[in-house]
Amino acid sequence: MTHRRRAVPYAALATLFSMSLSAQESVSPVAPKAPERPRLVVMVAVDQLIPEQLERLAPLLDGGLGRFVRGGSMFPRARLQYGDTETGPGHATYGTGMNPLHHGLVGNDWVLPEQKAPSYCVSDPDSKSVTSEGPTSRDGRSPHNIRAIGLCDRLKALDPESKAFAVSSKDRSAIGMSGQHPDVVLWWDRTHGGFVSSTWYVEALPPWVIEFNGQWLSAFTRDWGRGWSALDSVSLEGTDTARDDAPGEVAWRGRSVFPYPAPDLPERPDAAAMAEIAAVVYGSPAGDRFVCDLARRAVGEMQLGSDEHTDVLYVSLSSCDTVGHAFGPRSREVTDVLLRADRELELLFQDLDRQVGVGRWIASLTADHGVMDLPEALVQRGIGAERVEASALSASVKAMRKRVEQEFGDDFFLFYDSRGVRLSWKRIEAAGKSLKQVREFAARALELESAAWLERAWTWDELEGVARQGEPAQGWRRSWANSFDEQRTPDVVIQSKPWKLLAMGSGTTHGTPYEYDTRIPLAFYGLGFPARASFEPASSVDAVPTLLAALGMPLDPNFDGRALSVR
Repeated sequence: MTHRRRAVPYAALATLFSMSLSAQESVSPVAPKAPERPRLVVMVAVDQLIPEQLERLAPLLDGGLGRFVRGGSMFPRARLQYGDTETGPGHATYGTGMNPLHHGLVGNDWVLPEQKAPSYCVSDPDSKSVTSEGPTSRDGRSPHNIRAIGLCDRLKALDPESKAFAVSSKDRSAIGMSGQHPDVVLWWDRTHGGFVSSTWYVEALPPWVIEFNGQWLSAFTRDWGRGWSALDSVSLEGTDTARDDAPGEVAWRGRSVFPYPAPDLPERPDAAAMAEIAAVVYGSPAGDRFVCDLARRAVGEMQLGSDEHTDVLYVSLSSCDTVGHAFGPRSREVTDVLLRADRELELLFQDLDRQVGVGRWIASLTADHGVMDLPEALVQRGIGAERVEASALSASVKAMRKRVEQEFGDDFFLFYDSRGVRLSWKRIEAAGKSLKQVREFAARALELESAAWLERAWTWDELEGVARQGEPAQGWRRSWANSFDEQRTPDVVIQSKPWKLLAMGSGTTHGTPYEYDTRIPLAFYGLGFPARASFEPASSVDAVPTLLAALGMPLDPNFDGRALSVR
């Protein structure tokens, strides 16, 4: 493997290896008796899965998701502990046992000081994309922005023979949850199709991945060549599934009801046709199908869980999110996605039962974030939700800039989006002004200009005081402080009012500290995890400590999470 850089500070690795040596001295040998330790840990994330999905669909979930629901240790009160509830932070939190203020992925992207454009959370100009043909000239993706280590890193520190594989439709999902040193990490190429990696991990894709990449188009044509039709073998009565053509949905491929047409599938598709087909895979249940196919192949080809060296399999299913943004969480489309995911995960778990052995593997399940229902659906239920036009945000920022300029002689403005406002530190300092005072004035000015839709504007300094100086805080300030980073947090952080959806004329999204965005499922399955529900407070940050405890491994005292009780 070609790990080009090590993003984890030396102190963190030194602490881990110190713990490893201590554990070896106090527990000899390191590995417990082979029959007692699971050979494989499976970490499953379902993007945008909310607890209500598992509740309302429980009677129909007789596959992989159903194993967690009926046979696993469930934590119904699980919540995220931070404010910017997006995919990058969610997967890194799940994979490291740390909140964003410690692992560093505070958003899907961010604007660095003195910059006017966002930086992507897993971008890495020192890595290159690796396709079936080998390394390319395209910039790659890697975990170099992540400042914490993952479960597989901890296992490899104790046992270098441990292996790890991660796969998702999304690069930030596969990378975020799998730490610094997994053996193979794959994600879907939305432009060309097939799965790719980067030179951070490998110089060449494994032959079995190349083989899959040569076959996926024919598999898609066979299974999806007639389009996407809803499963017709199940009754949705009593599942709280919305009607097929609900107000507020986004038209997908020119339609808003089943069946959805397939893309053109010429015998020899050109680049434009391939891009269209690849996008359809990404935005439909086909993405989850292919992810699970690769996970099943990896188990056999990499011999995951085949010996006493505990391995890790990371699987993140993205279709619930890619479809959910367009249709909402109770839609007929999302329901179909989840029923299919239940079946695909069951095929994977059946393989594990056969190849690894019943009772020889354990698994966890969570989501990276929740989601707000479609505002139109909420209004029908008596909740005062509404869509706020993008012009309202731009007008508020424009008025704020005018107030700041009148007060200080310069508006110091660089960039804004729905997350916050970035100011020029250099211009503020050159003008002899106080960064803290300018930020505070800008935040209060923004609040004055945005009373209709803005709940609170938080300053960098307010959040830094909690995150780095230990100032006591609860509620929203604590949540936003858990999403703080000195370089990556805006000077003014925007928190819209609950049930206000900014700059989206249709569909829905997430990203707030409100309950609908922070409530997530959390469950564990396998030996040591009895079928029960525990109502103690929990979060996805607890997953890695809980899995380590189940393996009999030492726990890092610096974890933000803790090992949950499952007895």
